[in-house]
Order: sequence, then structure tokens, then C-alpha cells
Amino acid sequence: MAHEPETRIELPQQVEAVARRFAGAGGELYVVGGWLRDRLRGAACKDVDMASDLPPARVKELIDDLGPVYTIGEKFGTIGLRLDDYAIEITSFRSDTYTPGSRHPEVEPAGDIARDLARRDFTINAMAMRIAPEFGPLVDPFDGAADLDRGLIRTPGAPDRTMAEDPLRMMRAVRFAAQLGFSIDADLLAVLAARPEMLQDISQERRRDELEKILASPHPDEGVRLLVDTGLMRFVVPEVAAMKEVDQPLAYHRADVLEHTLLTMTYVEPDPLLRRSALFHDVGKPPAKVTEPRVMFPEHDKVGAELTRAAMKRLRYGNEDISRTVFMVRRHMRPIHYERDWSDSAVRRLVRDCTLRKDDTVLVPLADVIALARADIKAGNQEKAVIFEAMVNELEQRIEALGAHEEVVRAHSPLDGRELSEMFGREPGPWIRPLKENLTQMVVDGSLAQDDKTAAAGMAREFMRRPTSL
Repeated sequence: MAHEPETRIELPQQVEAVARRFAGAGGELYVVGGWLRDRLRGAACKDVDMASDLPPARVKELIDDLGPVYTIGEKFGTIGLRLDDYAIEITSFRSDTYTPGSRHPEVEPAGDIARDLARRDFTINAMAMRIAPEFGPLVDPFDGAADLDRGLIRTPGAPDRTMAEDPLRMMRAVRFAAQLGFSIDADLLAVLAARPEMLQDISQERRRDELEKILASPHPDEGVRLLVDTGLMRFVVPEVAAMKEVDQPLAYHRADVLEHTLLTMTYVEPDPLLRRSALFHDVGKPPAKVTEPRVMFPEHDKVGAELTRAAMKRLRYGNEDISRTVFMVRRHMRPIHYERDWSDSAVRRLVRDCTLRKDDTVLVPLADVIALARADIKAGNQEKAVIFEAMVNELEQRIEALGAHEEVVRAHSPLDGRELSEMFGREPGPWIRPLKENLTQMVVDGSLAQDDKTAAAGMAREFMRRPTSL
């Protein structure tokens, strides 16, 4: 059905420039999908999806001189255009037919916008508005505007068939709920809970990308809770699913491990590393849990770091993302363990231990580790949180008072591997690493100057005389 909009949606000049080309050629052009959905909600968006009755070859001709044109999706009827900071994709009207067991649709031209909209995932994405050859009414055959008003994620067709066509839509339903603060239609939610194993047909990379979008959303806790409650999380990060209903001592916590994790995510900024680290920070607790002599989670940070590494490798994260996240999980308890009687050397060691560097680049700053620790504290027992937050505040004050943050982070052994090999007449090998680490720690503690090679040589000889160094 078509609805006359109360007011015409104002188009950015980049969209109008494309519309003028189509109007001049007598072609139909509609804005569709997420851009239209967001504009109807009053939100800004610079990724613009369009649909047209013209074939891809003609679309290319019309927009070729407007900006860089991309044809990677041409076999599916899509031509891309980069115009200033707008990413525009124009797809010829099409319908998708899925063969049972296949995730790759057979794409066929569709004669009108209504058939094109019928193939889309959710009603709020199945609306269109004509912008060429003239401005037209909202085309909304599945009442997406009403669902937008009431905050509902619903499918245009039968939800079981729609999800089976592309099971990633199950995670997309959760993602839209988390991004928009919407509810999922009861019939659709039942399908998610009944058939979560369909996600096994989706690549790990696509599952990862949807998870990242959920974590970056305004409601990551609701998104992750939906993934766990529907069973979808068992096919994304089963280690997170295992946290549900794992109780914790009330002396330090106010929720089980999963709910504590969800709270922690809400207390960090929507930064990918912080949100991801918050999700994984206590993933080691279920396997680390002991009940005698009391409930405890010994070395859960160490266990969690290894589980995080395994889960992220499975999801095909890049090596740097894995290293940074594992580092955060392994270090998240360090600021919480601070005590007032720590020496200045101990504080310096914490600064060094909680900063991840690669050559001259800081991959994880101390501030991120402290931000995660603060969120962890806030998500715990609220009476204890006041005490722990005060301790972290004191730790930060001591770090600032020492005034040696950058110096400590950049500290390194005054003697390099070549110099140590020559000094001891040994071939380079694993024996050098603990020696260099010991010398670096002396620099961090302030007992060895960064450029004092003579003193470093004496300390190196003393270290190598220890029985454990041979």
C-alpha cells in the first residue's frame, strides 16, 4: 500500500544529484531500506540504498561522471557510487529465489518496487519512497511504518521461511533490536529460539561482523541477552552462553556471571575494544569455578584470556584484534588488586604491565585497562564498588604523581640481544628473553638507568649466575 507522507523528506544534495540523472532519463528511482528507515526516525545516515527500474548497464551510464563507480555487485544488479562522503548503492528491481539448502539466491529482475520490497528481511526495511522522475508517496506494502512507530522487528512474509532463506537474518533481528531499542515480534522470536542451529550454515566471518555491530549498539546488553536466551549464542560464542546462571558470591557481586557481564558492557564507551573486552572479561569463570572451601574463580583472568583467544580465532578476527582483546582480559583485574602499601616500583610495574606496545606503537593504553576495571567494579556489589572505585582513583593519582608514565611505558633493556650474545659468547636463543625482561624491569623500578650499559652488564652477569637462568 502507498501512504502519503505528512511532509516531504528532505534529500541531501548528493541524493538529489543522482535523482536528477534518473529523472532526465525517465527512469524510476526509489530510496529504500536502512536510509529511509533512519530518515523516517529522524536519524542521519550516509549509506544510501536505492532501487530502480533501469538495468545496471544503464545505471552506470547515468552516474559514471558523478564520482567513483563500483561494480563489484553488478552480477546481483547493484552499482555503487561514492559521492563526497555518501556511499550510494543502486539496485535494479529484483526478486530472490532460494533453492532449499542454498544460501545464494537466484536473482531475477522484478517488474515493480512492490515485488522488490517483498524479498527484504524486515518490514521496517521493506519501505520505499520514489524520488524520480518525481517525488512520490511512501510505498509500504507490509506496514513497516506502523512497526517503526511501535518499535517492532517483524518479517514481511512468514518468519520461518524468511529466516531459512538467510539464517544470518536471525542475528540481524537481534542487532536491529539492540541498535534501535525495538522488540522482536513473538512469532519471529519463536523461530529464533526453535532453529538457532541454522546459524551453522553461515560463515564465521558474517557471524563475527553481526556480533561486532551488536556490541557497538546503544543496547549491547539486550542484544547479547537475546542471543543467549534464544540459543543463538551457542553458535556464535558458546563460551559466553556458558556464563548464564553461574552464580557468584554476593559479597562482591549482585548478579550471576552473565548478568554481571551485560552490566559491565553498559558501563564502557561504545568502543569496539572496550565492548568486546567487557563481553569476554569473565568468560573464564565457568571453567575456573571451585566451591571448596568457598565459591571462587582462581586465575579466571588467565583461563579467560585463552578462551578469548580460541573464540576469536574461531570467528576469524585479525591477529591484532585478538592480541589486544586477550591482553585486556588477562589484565582486567590488575588495577582492582591495587593496595595502598604498594611501593612506587610496584605502581610503575603495573603501568608497564597494563600497557601493550608493539615497537613504538601503543596497541592498548593503560587508560583502556583502567576503564574496563572501573566498569567491572560498577557492575559488582554496589557497596563494595564505592571502596574499589576509591582505590582505583588513588592508583591513578599515584601514577600521575610519579610523572613517569611515558618513561615507564617506553622502558627497555639497555643491552640488546646482539650485545648480550657477544657478552656471554652464546648463540641467540630463548635464554635472552628472560634476561632482557629482567633488565627492563630494573629500568622500570628505577634501579637501572635506561642508557647505563655498564651497570646493565653487571646485572646481566648476576642474573645469569642464578641457577634458574642456566
